[in-house]
Amino acid sequence: MAIALLMVLAAILFGIYGPRIAGRLTLLGGVPLSDVVEAAASLRGGAVLTCLRQENKPALKPAEQTPLLTRLLGRSIQPPDLTETGYQLRKVSAASLPGAPYRSAELVYQRLTPDGDRWMVLYLAADDGQYLAFDTLGRSRPFMPKVLLHGDIAQSGADESTALIWSDGPVLYLACVEDEHEADRVAAFFDAP
Repeated sequence: MAIALLMVLAAILFGIYGPRIAGRLTLLGGVPLSDVVEAAASLRGGAVLTCLRQENKPALKPAEQTPLLTRLLGRSIQPPDLTETGYQLRKVSAASLPGAPYRSAELVYQRLTPDGDRWMVLYLAADDGQYLAFDTLGRSRPFMPKVLLHGDIAQSGADESTALIWSDGPVLYLACVEDEHEADRVAAFFDAP
């Protein structure tokens, strides 16, 4: 009985004086992927709006952007060529994502369809093993290469936006697309796991 009371007292004291749950994440030494998805969800609307304002600007060639992306990410990377999917690269710029604030990029793609334009915003971030994923029990683990996650980034009831997240080791990819069908469609072209 005394041991049980002592354990309860220790648990209460730890709850009061121990580290807060939010503070425990910083002890893990990583950045939760949910923070990255939230940042990308808030940035993507502005990126598409910028391209809409510059609609007369010609599409970019992905091969011409290789030196820019290499400089932005601090590592060698070949930008994805999505011309087979009907997407055209409209914009490449620096981005600031959690975990890689000075080593990330934003690529905006547009696909013209009879039903209207489809937009995809692809975020690339230098991946040095700093990103954390959480299992169903809330335990953190490093986000490993060759794992594909789907995340809902819808900002309203009518919005069906989703994100695809994967890593090839040196680079974390986060593709924001308009719906789950489009996510499945483009995942094959990215060679996402």
